[in-house]
Amino acid sequence: MRKPRRRFLALAAMAGLAASLLAPTAARADYFGTETDYAVASSAPAGTEGDDYFCNGHYGVTVCFMPYGDKIYVADMVADGYAAVAEWQVPSASRFGSCVNKLNAGRWGVCNKNFPEDRNMWINSARYDSGEMVDIGPASLRLT
Repeated sequence: MRKPRRRFLALAAMAGLAASLLAPTAARADYFGTETDYAVASSAPAGTEGDDYFCNGHYGVTVCFMPYGDKIYVADMVADGYAAVAEWQVPSASRFGSCVNKLNAGRWGVCNKNFPEDRNMWINSARYDSGEMVDIGPASLRLT
């Protein structure tokens, strides 16, 4: 009687292990920081660069920040299959995050944030492939 019970337990254990290993898992995209927003379609920022907003970028990505209204604009400039991302930090407020443009090449997107006033802010342009960083541009420091 012991042998059949042991075989049954061994088969049950193997079936459970196989089920857990073969079960599909959700894809997980890891962007920079703890706040990830997906940009909604927009036009480029309006106004005068340097007065109303500032921009930063590198190959295939342009990011702009408009302090009045706390808007982050992201443009995907190259049809390379990568997402254009604005990585931002407000270190003194312990806030870090990403504004992700998955709207396709040639399109601007905007993320509407609410940052504390009179704080230093860093913003970088980056490209991501399914949540994995491909490359990142130079960081820029501005007061919000």
